[in-house]
Amino acid sequence: MTDAAGPAPLRGRLVGFMVVPAIAAISPLLVLPLISRLAGDGGWASAVAGEAIGTFAAIAIGYGWTAVGPALISIAPDDDRRARLYRDSIVVRLLLAAIVLPILAVVCWFVASPGSELLTVLMGVQGALIALSFTWYCAGVGDPRTIIFFDAVPRVVATALAAGAILLTGIVELYPIAGILVTLGGTTLFSARLLRRHPGPWPPAREIPGLLRAGLPVAVNDAALSAYSSVPAPLVNVTALPSAAAGYASADKMFKLGSVLPFTLASAFQSWVSEGDPLDRRRRLRVALGTHVAFGLLGAVVLTVLGPWVSLVMFGESAAAGLDLVAAMGLVFLFLSVRTSMTRHVLFPAGKARLVMTVTLVATAVGVPAMVAMAIVIGPLGAALGYALTEGLATLLLWRPCALAMRDIASPPARREQDRTA
Repeated sequence: MTDAAGPAPLRGRLVGFMVVPAIAAISPLLVLPLISRLAGDGGWASAVAGEAIGTFAAIAIGYGWTAVGPALISIAPDDDRRARLYRDSIVVRLLLAAIVLPILAVVCWFVASPGSELLTVLMGVQGALIALSFTWYCAGVGDPRTIIFFDAVPRVVATALAAGAILLTGIVELYPIAGILVTLGGTTLFSARLLRRHPGPWPPAREIPGLLRAGLPVAVNDAALSAYSSVPAPLVNVTALPSAAAGYASADKMFKLGSVLPFTLASAFQSWVSEGDPLDRRRRLRVALGTHVAFGLLGAVVLTVLGPWVSLVMFGESAAAGLDLVAAMGLVFLFLSVRTSMTRHVLFPAGKARLVMTVTLVATAVGVPAMVAMAIVIGPLGAALGYALTEGLATLLLWRPCALAMRDIASPPARREQDRTA
């Protein structure tokens, strides 16, 4: 996978990881307008709240593999070791899923508006099961084609079929059911193929506590990130009138659809930034980080300028998002894009998972109470501003450690030791 030839292979990776997966990421726009109209304001807000809860549950089930897994796979010495890592991840994630999914169902049922309980639970389960996906493995080996074949294309097809079925029947629950089937089907087929090609032992029961301890810092970090990203939608759903909550739900949904893109961009850069000598690696990291900054700015502008009109067209007048809400979510998108590159490309590979965890916990401890207070005082806009505050604080606190880690990459060992003892 060495990319010594220059930018052409990188362009291929960017296209492979971004284009079709991006289409799959925005494919819910085929069906979400139907849900927002057929389910009503309360049902639409409940569906988005359920999805937010599912996102948090996905972090618990994934236990950090999505964040740190690509780096572990990219530096593994051979395919057999990569397959062993994947087996470890399957055992950990399935055990956690057995615990988390029943709790998720109860929470989703509790926060749902009357009559929307099943839709809310299914949306939560669909979001949670993403944690079982295989796509992080493909990011680690620089293989976008497998993601396209086993996940992206089936997801687009299933979403289109679900939209047609909902038009015919009016049963909005068909959308999350289709998503659940795609995730489980694609992951099962990929896993069977990979493990058949690279047979090996499964981790015995005595090793599971060690796997859980090793993944704890990244898992806690991801849980804190998911906590503050999942709080606003359910918070607004229980503190605001259905009409106001529907507008926030639309802004949140547009942001969440777009927020997939910084992660796919990070996946495209993941193996590329780990190749080459130290000076070349530092140059590549600067390219990746600069690209994420520019992408974040572009996304913030697009969301702010087009968001109100898109939400009006897609979700209807009663669920349209105001300019203030989409502008606040645009700020969140900017910070998210920058922080994603800092952690996945620089800090996690540099062994700074505990530092990232500490910063995220600090930002969460400050941001979540701010979200709650501002949502009560200001309304949905307060929740969005609290979200932006939290994401911005996490990004700011990580900036200096990221800069130091990038400098150390190209520093001689003696210089690095002198810097650490200074």
